[in-house]
Amino acid sequence: MEPNFYVVGDNKITSFFLKNFKYIIILLILIIISLSLTIAYLKYMHFKELEILSGHLERIKSRSTSLVEKLKETGKRDSKWEQQVLSQSSKQKKLNEQQGSLIEKQTEEISELKSILKQREQVVQQFQSEKTSTQDQINKLQLRIRSLEQQLRSTEVSLTESKTENETVRGKIVELENEIRKFELKEKKRSKKNTANVKILKSKSIANPPVTVERLKIDTSGGKTRVSFYLTNKSKKLEIGRTGMFLSSPKNLNKDIALSLDKSIPYKIRRYRVVRRTFSKVKPDTLLRIMIWNAKNQPIVDEAYPIFK
Repeated sequence: MEPNFYVVGDNKITSFFLKNFKYIIILLILIIISLSLTIAYLKYMHFKELEILSGHLERIKSRSTSLVEKLKETGKRDSKWEQQVLSQSSKQKKLNEQQGSLIEKQTEEISELKSILKQREQVVQQFQSEKTSTQDQINKLQLRIRSLEQQLRSTEVSLTESKTENETVRGKIVELENEIRKFELKEKKRSKKNTANVKILKSKSIANPPVTVERLKIDTSGGKTRVSFYLTNKSKKLEIGRTGMFLSSPKNLNKDIALSLDKSIPYKIRRYRVVRRTFSKVKPDTLLRIMIWNAKNQPIVDEAYPIFK
């Protein structure tokens, strides 16, 4: 008798499960049988593998025992060889250390060379940039040269035209130079006469004064007396003081002249200074008296000169 199931309601899944319940149970039994058969087969194969491995182990044990005996016999023979190998290994270690140090040095040298190469690359780049700029400058200069060549051609034409004018101008220049030489000779003779006539009549100066009177000139032409001289510094330092020119009679030469700010001028010289003064209405036999005072208002130069009319 087969069981019959009846479902009350609208659940289709439960109705399908109840209708096919027999087939589902058969399917589960078949799955269980197949799994048990596979497990039995795997256990059988595992036992077979264990037997094979045990046979291999026995063979390996026999071989290992024979090898141990052979090794014991050859151990004594190989001790010397081991010592040699150890010595060679120590030497090899030293060589390896030396090679390592050499490799480190070479790596350092390579890094230095790389830095040098980078610097040279920068220099080359700068040189290339400068080369391009110089090429531009050269092009500009070539254009300038062409323009200058054109100007030179035009100037050559103008020079050929102006040569004739230059010849005439040169002739005039030669004439003027000759006249200038003649005038200079006259002036030299005149200055020599003036300096020869001007002589110190009397001097109350101190010995080796730092400031002296040089190149005195007295000109009495034109109704006026024009006096000029070089106030020269004989020392190596800056000299400061005052100087003055006075008209004196021969009777008053022995009298001292007091320093007056109105009748003297200040000086501050390192080398020399030209001093000039003009006198009008100079009487005959009048003498020129030159006074120089230092920074302490002390007289250092007192010289008298004759005036010739």
